[in-house]
Amino acid sequence: MMKDFPIREEVEDHAGRRRAFVIDCHRGELGYTVHATEEGKDGLGYKFGAYSETSPFSALGRVRQKMYRAVATRHLSAAHGACRMLHDGLEGRITSDADGQVVVVVDGVPLGMEKVESLLRSHEGWSFSLQIVDSLE
Repeated sequence: MMKDFPIREEVEDHAGRRRAFVIDCHRGELGYTVHATEEGKDGLGYKFGAYSETSPFSALGRVRQKMYRAVATRHLSAAHGACRMLHDGLEGRITSDADGQVVVVVDGVPLGMEKVESLLRSHEGWSFSLQIVDSLE
């Protein structure tokens, strides 16, 4: 089973571009964790994970499902030189850059806190709901 990993897989994103991922598997005492990381982004691109107690291939199926759905959905536009939200929600992940600064990765694009602040400023006066979810769920 473990000899089947790593896997390199390409996925078409919302703009028709091919994005390459490396999918690896780690076996722990209680099961299997599978991660798909976008190549060439130094950890600042798309990254997905899934867990299975019984099979790495079960986790692989879930990570592929997350990967294909997420890259097909577009949250941001950079048209006219400014980054803006396309609808009233963002999905992504929280990480940090090489300087240890918090970065939010949305649509495979790392956004520093100044960019996030700018996105939120355009919705001043609105309400929001912030939900933090384990990436393996």
